[in-house]
Amino acid sequence: MKKLLSIALCLMLAFGCLAEVSPALSVTGKVTEIEKYGHALLDVTIEDFNAAGFALGDIVSVKAGSFEGDMPYFNGYYVDKGETMLRAYPGHTCIAVCINYGKFAETAGIGVGDEVTISLKEKAGALTLQQISDLVYTNERADYESDAQFANFRAVKAGEMAQGRLLRSCSPIDNQHNRAGIADALIAEAGAKTVMNMADTQEELAALLENTNGSSPCYSALAAEGHVIALGMPINFSSDEFAEGIVKGFTFLSENEAPYLVHCTEGKDRAGFACMLLEMLMGASLDEVVNDYLLSYVNYYHIDPETEADKLDMIAKKNVYEMIRTVAKLETIDDVQYVDLPNAAGHYLLDHGMDENALLTLVDKLGE
Repeated sequence: MKKLLSIALCLMLAFGCLAEVSPALSVTGKVTEIEKYGHALLDVTIEDFNAAGFALGDIVSVKAGSFEGDMPYFNGYYVDKGETMLRAYPGHTCIAVCINYGKFAETAGIGVGDEVTISLKEKAGALTLQQISDLVYTNERADYESDAQFANFRAVKAGEMAQGRLLRSCSPIDNQHNRAGIADALIAEAGAKTVMNMADTQEELAALLENTNGSSPCYSALAAEGHVIALGMPINFSSDEFAEGIVKGFTFLSENEAPYLVHCTEGKDRAGFACMLLEMLMGASLDEVVNDYLLSYVNYYHIDPETEADKLDMIAKKNVYEMIRTVAKLETIDDVQYVDLPNAAGHYLLDHGMDENALLTLVDKLGE
């Protein structure tokens, strides 16, 4: 018996030593920046993080301030609205802890200099979603079929909306993605008269205008004439702040002349919400609304609607269906197909403070 106990004790000690030599995979970094939309950027590079043994599609455990929980490690925002994820964004140097359409730093109560610990929870636990969702675009004009595709530019025609009244694009003033000059030329050709800028604050816009070096003449002229409103809106489309920005922007449109340009930075999601709402207001069908929203993803990521319909369907459910659900105050996206879209859009705007006369004026101007 003593011999058996001795063997057991030796085994326990051996495994204990082994645990010390090979601890669970874990990395600790410090917050270097709270990004504009509330994500916590760390001083851990994507290269070093992956070299340590982590890989896209893993599930990790994160401890940060008052937050402790598990999340997937992705290179894009593939989780549902309000869910957490660890981000390794293409073109970025370091990883960041995020809440999709939310503010992780605020939720966790952390700031610059605070420590964040990340440990491996499950290897490849979210790999399928990573592989399906992996969307990367380039900033090279040669990789796109046309200027319009490159700038994600189009005139929206849906429901009772008149042709050429509503324009959407990436930013014609912020050139961080090498698209501003091309977008500016396209909105000039389309005759844009009024701009709803959802990405930049007034101060940020002023700085961008000062540094254009003449590359965005149409946009600069509209701004000088007072025909651009800079809203600096958050990413979280379900927040009161976002709704207030929508109402402020739409009121400005109603007071000015079409064609109206709506843009954010990429012209995909915030601009997608605004255009979706205007399309709903003008009696567009659900298919028209969804197809226009998804066209931005086709433009940026070259997704083939015929061969990759499942990918577009997933994007629609995670994004535009959630947006409609928010507008219509539904519990789930299951009932989106039954929504009276014009009625839901009108009530959303009126409930968040838009004047009824301004709303009717906007509808008239879009339908002329």
